[in-house]
Amino acid sequence: MKKILLLFIFYTGLYNGMAQQANTDYITQININLYDVGDIQNHPTGLFQLEALTNEGNTNCMNWLGILYNEGLGVEKNENTAFELIKKAASLGNSTAAYNLGRFYMIGTGCDIDFDKAKYWLTVSADQGNERAAYGLGYMHYKGFGVAQNYKTAVSWFELSNFPMAKHWLGICYYFGYGVVKDEQKAIINFTKSQTPNSNMMLKHIFENVRQSVDSNLSMQINENETPDNAAIAKETIEKTIDTRLTDESKTEKKVIKPKYLNGKWKGKLIELDWSGKEITRILPISLEFVVHENEIEYKWKLNNYVTENTTILEDNSLYFENLNMTLDLPFSDNSLSSTLNWQILSAQIDFKAINKKTYLTANIETFTSEWQEPGPPMRLILKDVNEASDELSDEELIAISTQKDKFIAFYPNPFVTDVLIAYELENDAKVSVSVYDLSGNNTLINLEQETLQKLGPHHYTLDGTNLKSGMYIVRVSVDNQVHTRILIKQ
Repeated sequence: MKKILLLFIFYTGLYNGMAQQANTDYITQININLYDVGDIQNHPTGLFQLEALTNEGNTNCMNWLGILYNEGLGVEKNENTAFELIKKAASLGNSTAAYNLGRFYMIGTGCDIDFDKAKYWLTVSADQGNERAAYGLGYMHYKGFGVAQNYKTAVSWFELSNFPMAKHWLGICYYFGYGVVKDEQKAIINFTKSQTPNSNMMLKHIFENVRQSVDSNLSMQINENETPDNAAIAKETIEKTIDTRLTDESKTEKKVIKPKYLNGKWKGKLIELDWSGKEITRILPISLEFVVHENEIEYKWKLNNYVTENTTILEDNSLYFENLNMTLDLPFSDNSLSSTLNWQILSAQIDFKAINKKTYLTANIETFTSEWQEPGPPMRLILKDVNEASDELSDEELIAISTQKDKFIAFYPNPFVTDVLIAYELENDAKVSVSVYDLSGNNTLINLEQETLQKLGPHHYTLDGTNLKSGMYIVRVSVDNQVHTRILIKQ
């Protein structure tokens, strides 16, 4: 609160005579973007003084001025200037600026998206005692954003921070047993310490025994009987089908899935997992129907009695959707204004498993929610032909269909607005070329890398999409003449 009040006083002095609403808008923008304004005891009263103190080497003022340039408040918006100011302040040891610099690298503000540098500067800031930076690192590890997903690492960072949302997520970890032994009392203690609306909602869920209701509902979903739209798939089948030991497609012989293989009606389960991909959090009955024509694939998606019909693109064993959405209940919603969340389904990486004359269609689902501006947790589809018998799978069959292939090309974010990070990892030295094509009929070609010998290990590029039109783009990475593709969406 002290930081916000100081910012308000500074902003009032800086823009004397402007509408009071502008003050509120400014503070709101700062909070939404999660920038840290730091703590200045002798705050400047105007832009001239702020610039003068910045030129004298005051790193707090450098940080403030950088935020103003980034938001375009009182000065002409300039992300490059913002980046340079905050980078200089961070390099001079300012922990607040180090946090902001980490945020800049994470979203590509005035620089290329670089998660390694983001993690480095957030760690520098956290080591200097910045509570928000420790929370940010915990959140990244909790959901696996830019780093390997790890609940235990997330918990260790949350425990180092007194930032209210760090206490909230620490409470979540104790409530569900993520990275720690499940402990409802410790969850309540941390939710109470947080004192955020999010934690207050979780306390309400605890006192109303919502988890018992959710567990009961999950059991009911698993034990549903066979219907024309719903395949009876036992819990053991589902659990063993969800194998987190993903096999990279570059390690195995690639099977090309042709559109005609999809033709027909399928039924089964949509399975939502926790962020580790190891625990089932939701199971929903789903049916899918594909009608393949010469130049397009029509689909009918039925979930929660809601039907979506449209066309899809099959590319490199993945289905890509442009306008497929699903709204799901949030049984543990921490938003008092809404108990649902809308997911945009971007793609479904599909695979067929034929075992003992029975065929299963499995898929890894990639989602995005505009409400959180984040990708969703792991989701899977397990489907079988409606004409298949409802016999359960044997243990051998379960193991056989459990392996899913991981995507060779990774994006962040997807969909994107301006810049997007394109990344992949080579297992051996190889000749590589990287290009981007427009699928909207504009014949746009962007060469990010001509054929070049690259060393084994991770590689990444930042695509500047500022001037690209909205639509779908295909990214192709050729590795020793083996082509990997994936579709990217520009909002």
